[in-house]
This record gives sequence, structure tokens and C-alpha cells, in this order.
Amino acid sequence: NRPGHLARCLEGFRHQSVGDFEILVADDGSGAETSEVVRAAARDQPQPVRHVWQEDQGFRKCKVLNEALRLSKSDYLIYTDSDCVPHREFVAAHLRYRAPGRFLVGRSVKWGASRSAQIKLGDIASGRHARVGLRDFWDMIRRRNRYLPYGIHLPGRWGLRLVQRLKKSREARGGNLSLWKADLTRINGWNEDFESWGLEDVELGRRLRLAGVEPVLVVCKARTFHLHHPQAERKSRSARSAYDASKARGLAWCPNGLVRSAMSSE
Repeated sequence: NRPGHLARCLEGFRHQSVGDFEILVADDGSGAETSEVVRAAARDQPQPVRHVWQEDQGFRKCKVLNEALRLSKSDYLIYTDSDCVPHREFVAAHLRYRAPGRFLVGRSVKWGASRSAQIKLGDIASGRHARVGLRDFWDMIRRRNRYLPYGIHLPGRWGLRLVQRLKKSREARGGNLSLWKADLTRINGWNEDFESWGLEDVELGRRLRLAGVEPVLVVCKARTFHLHHPQAERKSRSARSAYDASKARGLAWCPNGLVRSAMSSE
């Protein structure tokens, strides 16, 4: 239900340096304005665009992500959020560093309200939305922008190795994540026990590691830029309970995912 953000996100994918991919918009019950943005993209986007929509019955993000997973045609999946605008090399970077036995974890620059409001479709076409300048760092000091170093490209294999050494957290983030479809299917997809915002991506990364799929950071490689919006509610007890239950099971497979097992219906 942020059609202006979604339109800019999709515009970022229009201008990628590689074009051989499809776009699935996984939509947990948004309204008519969002549908119109997706229809316009489907008409104009060089890539196929499909709208995977479900009725609004509360927070069911993981359910619609699983439906998009079922419908996806590629053997490799890249995830982002509708409030994130990718750098033109975003898709290429994820494809460049994919390899068997790994999933890729990135992060996002968080533009403040002023910088976000300045970003128009033409700025995305020219790449201006992804240029980090001295004024942006000054605004970071004043706490208007956040995580600006994630927007700086570190070239070559040395840049990839440097990030692995310097950054300790490898927790998955749904706004910048990629993996093999077979690996995600093998752990039964996204965990539909999550019925409120928070930790569903972290939990997914934990189960991937239990399945022997290791995270590799593509920070400062696969870059994306988060647009400002009012802060969502804090992670709820429901999300924490779902995460704790998954951790207690200690299994890569979740019982309530792509396939619902007998365990989840008891």
C-alpha cells in the first residue's frame, strides 16, 4: 500500500545492466492503487511482471512469498522490498556471486525523508538515486540518512573478501537476499507461522544454515536504497514466538511452509 515507493522500486529494475529475469510482486492484500502500478509495469517493463496477490487477512507475508516461489520460473531467486530501489548492478552482482552451497546477504542504504522525496523516476533512470555524496554524509551525521557506507562499491574479489572480514553479522534481510530455488524448497520455503512483522527473514537464514547453506555477504556489491516511510511497529511477541519455536525445533525444515506437514495441523 505504498504505490509511489513500488513504482520507484520497479523503475530501478527497468534500468538493470542485465535484463534476463522475471519480476514477481508478492502482495499481501494491497489495494487498487498498487494493482495499477503493477499493471503499468507489466505493460512497460522489458521483463515479464506478474502480480501475486492475496486477500488482506492480517499479516500473511510468508504465505504470499511461498505462492510467488511456487510460480517462479527461474532456478535462482533474488528478494527485495517494495520500498527499496536497486542500483543498476544489483541483479548482476547477485548473479555474479551465486554459487552452490551459499546464499547471498546484502544490506540497504536508508535514505531519510528529504533525500527520498527528491528521488523521481528520472533520477532512477540516470542512477542519481544511488549516488552517495558529501551532502548525504553530512545528513548522516545529522541522523537524516543511515548506513551510507553500504552504498559505496568495493570492486573486485578483494572487496568481497574485505567485507567478509570486516562485517560480522550475516543474518538474512528480505530487502537484499538471494538463493537457489532448490535450497529454499528443500527447507520448505518461508515459515507461515509468522503472523506479524519481524524476524521472518532472520529465521529463514537460520534454517538455511542448518541445511548446510552458508551466507556470503554482498554488502557494497549488490546495492539497494531504502526509501523513507513512517516506522513500522516494533517486532511483536507473535513474531518472537514463531522465531523461538523454530529455534527450539532445531530443524532446517519448517512444518508450516510450502507444504503443511501433519505436525503443523495438530
